[in-house]
Amino acid sequence: MVLYSEFRKLLERELGKSLEIISKENTDFKQIWKCTYENDFFYGWHMGRADDFCRNQFFLHYHKAPEKEDVKEIQEILFKHAKDFREQLETSD
Repeated sequence: MVLYSEFRKLLERELGKSLEIISKENTDFKQIWKCTYENDFFYGWHMGRADDFCRNQFFLHYHKAPEKEDVKEIQEILFKHAKDFREQLETSD
């Protein structure tokens, strides 16, 4: 299945919004999770949440779990924003 352009636009829009709200106000993460490299932790945290969001939206939109090809398309959208997430975390220091 190829993702509908309407759905792709939804993911693009919502991922863009999530970039705007990334904040490192919760610096307790470093202490709670005992992480040494806080930016790497936050990057993984936000990318994982973005992946969950995309898969959940797929399920809500199509009423089924994404198949292998669908997951590949979702990951392409996520990877397109991965650098933006990293840069946003670095500038929110």
